[in-house]
Amino acid sequence: MKSLITLLFALAVMILAPTANAQTIALAAGNAIQIELKVPAEDAANVTSMYSLSATGTVRLPYLNTEILAVGLSPTALARKIEQAYKAAEIYTNPTINVIPAIGTGGQLNNIVIVGGEVKTGGREVPLRDGMRLYAAITSAGGFTDFADIRRVKIIRGTRSLIYDMRKIQEDGSNNPVLQSNDQIIVPSD
Repeated sequence: MKSLITLLFALAVMILAPTANAQTIALAAGNAIQIELKVPAEDAANVTSMYSLSATGTVRLPYLNTEILAVGLSPTALARKIEQAYKAAEIYTNPTINVIPAIGTGGQLNNIVIVGGEVKTGGREVPLRDGMRLYAAITSAGGFTDFADIRRVKIIRGTRSLIYDMRKIQEDGSNNPVLQSNDQIIVPSD
């Protein structure tokens, strides 16, 4: 019995150790992180997604007008900073945020775009193909939900934010932009 308890304890340590290590690392420019809005749960789909820190170590989040400096912070410290930013902007009264760094590839995102918000898969990384356009990435993430506001689809590219009205896609693709690696696509709710 004692050896079974020791074995279970050892397994628990092995399982939890990577999580503990992930929370003690310092975030750097270009790192990939998963940001999860746990509370309020009804708005989680609009915020929860993969994000890439910009070259200056900042991250832009939905509803916030300013970027948040993340470089040098632990994931836990960044989560608390994001919660405070949402409170200060009076967007959420008592949000709960989790930040999970991408581990295993140096935290660097390559040849993917991140699609989140009101898409049927609930948000995901989509492999970027040569010449891939915005609508194709959204379709790869399951397409729009019934609650999507297709008039205000946002692409976050580095420090820039671009808004597209998907109702007005032209056959020539003039308002269906070609995506770049690490673009973040946010489909807001209606």
